[in-house]
Amino acid sequence: MESCRRGVFISILGVSVSLLVLLVVAVIFWLFFLLLPSSALAAEFPSIQEQPAISRENDHNSIGNLENDVLYYIVVDRFLDADARNNIPEYAFEDNTSDPEKRVYNKMNKLLLRHTYDPTHRHMGMYWGGDLEGVIRRLDYLEDLGVTKLVLSPIQDNSNGLFYHPDIHSYLYRDKTETVEDDFYNHVSTPYHGYWTKDWFEIDEHFRSPDDEGENRYEIFRRLLNEAGKRGIGVILDLTMNQTAPGHISTEPPNLGAGGFLFGESWFADNGDVYRHGKRVATHWDPKTGERDPQGWFHEPKIIWDFDTASKELIEEGQISGGMPDLNQDAPQVKQYLLDAAKFWLTFNEDQYPIAGFRLDAVKHINEGFWQDFEDFVLSINPKAVLLGEYFGGGYRAEASIDFLRETDEITQYDFNLSEAARRFFSRDRSWDGRTYILRETTLGRKGKFYNYDALTRFLHWIMNPAQTLEIPTASLDDISDEEAKGWVTFVENHDKPRLKTYYPDVSDEAYKSLLKFQFTARGVPLVMYGTETELAIPYHPDHDGLFGAGGDPFNRPMMIWPGHKGWKADIHDTTKRMAHLRQDYPVLRYGETRYLSPKGANQKEDIFMLREGENNPRILYTYSTGGGEFLVSLADEGITHGRVVETDQELELPDGMLPIQLEPEEAKVFVLE
Repeated sequence: MESCRRGVFISILGVSVSLLVLLVVAVIFWLFFLLLPSSALAAEFPSIQEQPAISRENDHNSIGNLENDVLYYIVVDRFLDADARNNIPEYAFEDNTSDPEKRVYNKMNKLLLRHTYDPTHRHMGMYWGGDLEGVIRRLDYLEDLGVTKLVLSPIQDNSNGLFYHPDIHSYLYRDKTETVEDDFYNHVSTPYHGYWTKDWFEIDEHFRSPDDEGENRYEIFRRLLNEAGKRGIGVILDLTMNQTAPGHISTEPPNLGAGGFLFGESWFADNGDVYRHGKRVATHWDPKTGERDPQGWFHEPKIIWDFDTASKELIEEGQISGGMPDLNQDAPQVKQYLLDAAKFWLTFNEDQYPIAGFRLDAVKHINEGFWQDFEDFVLSINPKAVLLGEYFGGGYRAEASIDFLRETDEITQYDFNLSEAARRFFSRDRSWDGRTYILRETTLGRKGKFYNYDALTRFLHWIMNPAQTLEIPTASLDDISDEEAKGWVTFVENHDKPRLKTYYPDVSDEAYKSLLKFQFTARGVPLVMYGTETELAIPYHPDHDGLFGAGGDPFNRPMMIWPGHKGWKADIHDTTKRMAHLRQDYPVLRYGETRYLSPKGANQKEDIFMLREGENNPRILYTYSTGGGEFLVSLADEGITHGRVVETDQELELPDGMLPIQLEPEEAKVFVLE
């Protein structure tokens, strides 16, 4: 007992000493700041008014060339199967060629094609039949929804084949009680997603029409561009320039279960080779001789085992998942090939409706020098071309993504930080990222509370409340203007992250709609992943565990559903449509400023009252309450006398400038104020 008392006493003494040391350090810093000349203090910690201008050439309000847009991302294979003839597209590989090597190659492709299509839509790693004709048939739907630009998953020609790994589980169960016998196809991945490219100058045979051959083989895409253009919709192509397709790289034949590359095996007709209009221009690995990369197109094989700790060099030169051959963009022949491919698509159909620009996949895996040359080249052809870079995890808190933006001039990015914070908050996953504090500070940018503290207050705040100082690096805000951040792309779901209702199955429909309303009224350019507008998700099953958790890749890419189908949520769709059109009708949501209000009765940690405003524009007020309640917003000093409830179109007269708001739990309402 005496030893226990002694131990307690020592513990208390240790804590007391630690607190005393911390207090002494705080006092020393306080005295330091008090005694330091104000000029020196200002030089060390400039205020927002004294921030130096951002050193960017050609700085403007629309870096990336996204304006008041609503984006819609489509995984082409999972959108709509409108032409069954390309589901197993053997038509692309003729039998009557006189070249014996070509004849073998064509037979190999035909054989592989028969093992990569799944008509049951249960094996999520296989092709399901969606095509460009399906996109064309749904253009009226997309126009009605309020979409201004489509972002297509890569449509360039991919290598035919499949990758097997025993740890891959990609069978889509109907419910949590279903059981199936294990088979080979439950463990395979194919290039249905379009990211295993072999020919950057051709359209993949799964997506085009068998009727379009020879010089007319691009006709389906030309029709898509023209039909979309007539509806005021631009088309952004996804361009992946980091890697080719996986392939078997051993002189031994593939042997199921024997280990293979990264304990998996690959059956591909091309083994990572590169083609140009069907002609091989680079060999990754020659199965006859075992020779690797004779033309010098690839980096040496290096695996990125841990993305969080890998060096920048390894991130740029290493092979990402599946051991895909990594292109060396510093090699002149590779760089020229990719620039030529960009020019080919930029100038395609230029006399009618050309493409709107590019989504740039996996930008952090390619060095900034290439991207600087690429953006200059693209904008020399079309100064208005969209350049949207996918820096995975990007945002203010991903300082490496800020470094990337600082090194480039005309590429914008996805705002993963804001998007993930919103997903968590509205799903009531409110630890750390999911706090209202994060949403406020991220959307306010340089007008945020912490950024505008003076140096002493910032330090004391760090001592007293460190949780509210570690999230938004001031260096990121220094480097990125608020105007540039307004052009970052936000999302509720994307093709890598799990579907919201799969990952958070308990999210109510009301909370889901409130999240959509927040996305469309907050700063940034909203992107809708296909199906987000109707709460597309998959049922729970313990084996539905993909990349980034339950319901992640590939389970976040089920087949699109349509009105009348089981699971269609008309109210979710109507909310998305209403907000998309609101976005277009009120550019203040794209270009305006953000301010947060604190009406009587509101809980700062649970409720959001966000005002979007600009010069000579109506203001948009977003209101949300976790627990619901009655609130009174004072607008007397704002000169506002009239309002409209967006959800009901109810007109409001506000002669005294007071706006009473009643919200049900997890409900959001949006008001147009004038």
